[in-house]
Amino acid sequence: MFQAAHKSKIKNEKIMRWRLELSNYKFDIVYRCGKDNYAADALSRADLKQPMTNVVSSCTGDAKLKKLHEDLCHPGITRLLHWIRSKNLPYSTEEVKRVVTTCSTCAELKPQFIKKDGQLIKALRPFERLNIDFKGPLPQTQSGKRYILTVVDEFSRFPFAFPCADMNASTVCNHLNDLFSVFGTPAYIHSDQGTTFMSTELKSFLQDRGIATSRTTPYNPQGNGQCERYNGVIWKAVQLALRTHGLTKNQWEIVLQDALHSVRSLLCTATNATPHERMFLHPRRSSNGYSIPSWLSSGNKAYMKRHVRASKFDPYVDEVELLEVNPDYAHVRLADGREATVSVKHLAPTGNPTEPIPNSTTQPETEDTSVSQNQINSSPRHH
Repeated sequence: MFQAAHKSKIKNEKIMRWRLELSNYKFDIVYRCGKDNYAADALSRADLKQPMTNVVSSCTGDAKLKKLHEDLCHPGITRLLHWIRSKNLPYSTEEVKRVVTTCSTCAELKPQFIKKDGQLIKALRPFERLNIDFKGPLPQTQSGKRYILTVVDEFSRFPFAFPCADMNASTVCNHLNDLFSVFGTPAYIHSDQGTTFMSTELKSFLQDRGIATSRTTPYNPQGNGQCERYNGVIWKAVQLALRTHGLTKNQWEIVLQDALHSVRSLLCTATNATPHERMFLHPRRSSNGYSIPSWLSSGNKAYMKRHVRASKFDPYVDEVELLEVNPDYAHVRLADGREATVSVKHLAPTGNPTEPIPNSTTQPETEDTSVSQNQINSSPRHH
């Protein structure tokens, strides 16, 4: 159709303009197969007016990702990738692997050892069973603390750590009493056969509160493996935080709470959830980005605002299935099988909301901010 001898009428205006522009030139058109046309001509490729740029450059992105890796006390690949995806940060799996595997601090303080098969005791609900153990002696702090009393909830893997000056039974009783006053008493407490945990004072303290006790067999630390493991996890997080902030080892009490915050916020691969989510059933708040509400996750059901109703008796919302979700948009499937991408502002939980929707505006105090079906109807069903 671009040949001068070809006089057929062309209905496509764009192709007609091309034909008029090429009519000033003398040329022969030769057919070439697509597989042989490695260097495509200008007519078959749309020209970009502006070159495409990366959102995050490789050097800048790696520097920011490395800083985030250090701020979270050097988590591994799985937990750092889970954190990044939950905050919708623009980093790929390959970038996370590169930063973690090339971290000299991780290589020095977290060497890879052979893992042996094993299974921990499984609790049925939060704060049903607690594991306790001591970590120490450690470098003495300015306040005279040399030990850490570690308490781990078996169900959620939520850790507690209390700096201690000694390993006396009265010290353990005081810290456990503070813990019970906030979370209530557990059903069981599991420990090893250390002198402190076998003392009459601690036994009487637990019996008076109706708490059953169990202990490991002699010379078998694997029997209290969950707490033993968290002793190492917490202390490694403390060492990594000390290295990051340039502090000495006898200042471990200063960064202990930061280390606990990281351990509680990051993914536990055994449960495929963070300890905080397992304990409290909602994401942990953090200064590094904002979290997606727990109900706004793939596979869950949600209510989507209906924009047009045939009559006033039609429902105000449609129930949809969440396929993919980020803090701003969600890809959903409607009841008739159609799929659409909508703003999360157009979605509401199927039950009573317990968390705010990201980027939602604050309502005046005089207005009723509770979510009901009458308040949901105002925007398009899909775009």
